[in-house]
Amino acid sequence: MKVILLITIFLSFYSSAETIVVEDTLFYEVAPTSKDDLLETLNSTSPIREDGNVFHGYTKYEINWRFWWKSNNNQCAFTKIETTLKLKYTMPQLKSSKSDVNVVWSNWYPNLEKHEKGHGKLAKDTAFKIEKDLLSIGPKANCNLLEKAGNKLAYKLMATLKKANKQYDIKTNHGETQNAWLYLHL
Repeated sequence: MKVILLITIFLSFYSSAETIVVEDTLFYEVAPTSKDDLLETLNSTSPIREDGNVFHGYTKYEINWRFWWKSNNNQCAFTKIETTLKLKYTMPQLKSSKSDVNVVWSNWYPNLEKHEKGHGKLAKDTAFKIEKDLLSIGPKANCNLLEKAGNKLAYKLMATLKKANKQYDIKTNHGETQNAWLYLHL
């Protein structure tokens, strides 16, 4: 038991982790002629549709992980973990010089952005947790077992992220409680 503990301590000094986060925003243009047609224009130009509903913002994430290991004395341990998170936000971009439209937009848009960044934070937290938790897996009898344990843990965290995003949308009613619904500002 002491040998395994010493190996774990020794390898922890030589293991490393790296999380790469790439964020991008895809904008779709919204060009209302007045404050009165802002919501209708936004709904008709939004490319975000799900189950018959139109949304004005969306966050898509992709998390990938890679690991390297070293095998010594019938023990295999991770030496490096690399987690990559790709975040893509889809957001509206206002194309209007109308002052009444700009006032509504400037009051509403930061709330929509905050809601979507909340989804992004959940994904970032999960990417960092995958990395941290993979590094905490102790040595296994062989590298096959280590790889299976690592992937099982990462996929479990991905499933938890999916549930957390659903709960976030239920709790905020897709941002309504965060003032991210445009009708609240009209």
